[in-house]
Amino acid sequence: MVIIFCGVPGSGKSTIAKLLKEKLEKSGKTRIFVSDKVSGKVYKRIFKWLKENIGKADYILIDATFYKKEWRDEVLALAGEEAVIVIYVYCKLETCIERNKKRKPSLPERVIHIINRKIERPENPYVSINTDTTQLEEAVSKVLAKVTTRKQNDHFPKFASQIIKQ
Repeated sequence: MVIIFCGVPGSGKSTIAKLLKEKLEKSGKTRIFVSDKVSGKVYKRIFKWLKENIGKADYILIDATFYKKEWRDEVLALAGEEAVIVIYVYCKLETCIERNKKRKPSLPERVIHIINRKIERPENPYVSINTDTTQLEEAVSKVLAKVTTRKQNDHFPKFASQIIKQ
C-alpha cells in the first residue's frame, strides 16, 4: 500500500507521517520518503525511490506537498497493483506560516504562499485532516483506522478466492 501525504508546507504532514510510520511498523514492513531531506528535483527522486521500493514493504509512505495533481497521478501509475491512498492535510495559511517559523531549516515564507495558491487539492482524498481543529493523536488514529480497514478490504478478495479454490 502506498500512502501519500499532500498539503502545504507546515500543514502537519511530516508529523502525522512519522507517527503513522511508527504505528504501522507494528503490523508490517514500512518505508518512508521524506521530501524535506532532499533537494533538487524532488519529484524525480520520489518517483525513482518509489520504483525501487514498490513491493518491498507492506506500507510505503511518501511525505511531500504533492500540490500538483500530475505528481499524484504519477504515483498512481507507478504503483501498479498496489493500493494508493491520498491523505490531504490542511490548515489555515497563517498556521502554516507560524509552524514554518519553528522548523529548522525553515522555508522562505513566499514558498508557502506560492504552494498555498497553486495547490490542486485532491478531489477525493481517502482522508482529509484539518490540523487547526484535529489533535495530532486523533489525526494519526483516524488515518490508521482508514489504512487498516483498506488493507483488510484489499486482502479479502484474495483470501476469498483462495477459499473457493480449495
